[in-house]
Amino acid sequence: MGKPKCSLPFGDETLLQRSVRNLRGVVCPIAVVGAPGQNSPDISHVLSICDPVANQGPLMGLMTGLKHVEGVSEWALGMGCDMPFISSELIQCLKSYRTTEAEIVIPRIDEQFYPLCALYRTALWRKANTLLEKGERRLLALVDVCRVQIVERDALAQIDLDLRFLMNINTPQCYQSALELAGL
Repeated sequence: MGKPKCSLPFGDETLLQRSVRNLRGVVCPIAVVGAPGQNSPDISHVLSICDPVANQGPLMGLMTGLKHVEGVSEWALGMGCDMPFISSELIQCLKSYRTTEAEIVIPRIDEQFYPLCALYRTALWRKANTLLEKGERRLLALVDVCRVQIVERDALAQIDLDLRFLMNINTPQCYQSALELAGL
C-alpha cells in the first residue's frame, strides 16, 4: 500500500479508528500492537503497544498483544487494522463458539482460515513465543499446535451473506472497493 494501512483515511476517520469504533463495547480492553517506531493514530482508551523486536511478522504482534492483556482477559480478538467492516455481530458469533477445550476460535471459508479475525486464549502467548524462538513467523503456525474451534461459512453467512466483515485491504484496488462499499 506504500504507507501504514492503519493510517489510511476511511471517511472522517482512519482504518484503525474505524476498527476500534466497531469493537468498542464488545472487546475490552482494546490493544493496538504496532511495529517499533510506527506512528499509529491517537485513539483514546486504547492500549498502544510496540512489538519488542522489529520485522518479526504477525505472530510477534499477536504474541505481544496476548501477553499484555493476559492478566485482564482470558480471551482476545486478534485482528488486522485493515478490516473496515468488522462487526460486533461477528465478534458475538465467534464468542458463542468458545469451548472449555478450544484455544483458538477461527473463521474458515472454503478451507481458508482467517487468523487475523479470530479469538485466542491469552495464555497462548507462550506457544507463540516458542514458535518465534524456533524461527516461525506465520500466524497460522498456531493453528497447527493449538486446539482449534472452527466457525464455518454457514454460521458466518447468518450475520452477513456477503461476508464483508472478513474483507481486508491489501491493495489500492481493495481499498477503493472498500470505500465504495461503505458509500465513501
